[in-house]
Amino acid sequence: MKKISDVMNTDLITIDANLSFEKVLKIMIEKGVGKLPVIENGKLIGVVTRDDVLVRQETAPLPPVVAFWDLLITLPESKNFKEKLKKLSAYTAKDLMTKKYKVAKKTDDLAVVVDQIVEQHYNFVLVVEGDSIEGIITKTDLINKSF
Repeated sequence: MKKISDVMNTDLITIDANLSFEKVLKIMIEKGVGKLPVIENGKLIGVVTRDDVLVRQETAPLPPVVAFWDLLITLPESKNFKEKLKKLSAYTAKDLMTKKYKVAKKTDDLAVVVDQIVEQHYNFVLVVEGDSIEGIITKTDLINKSF
């Protein structure tokens, strides 16, 4: 019987709770990851997912524009635009993160956890020991390592 430790990915990137929105986004893009566990005072407190970032990006303000036929002129001096942009860039990992995630231990039975992932509609599982994160299992890990 396979255990969580047989498929978990231990090569994970964690981020500090106070990391800025821009830096979170930059890490996701540069490292090609969609889930970043958030650490505060050495403890796991949440996870920022690609969905969390996309929701925030959706609220990103668009600069006001004036359209003349097929020519668009951006008006970046708009006070409203600057205020919205400043507010967005003030978000931190702690503001973005979700506290709703599935956890498991390295010794847990893989089949049981996979059933829970499917039934409870989770996209990943954080492997923890106490307050410390030891790894992550994504659906990609399950596909790549289960066969």
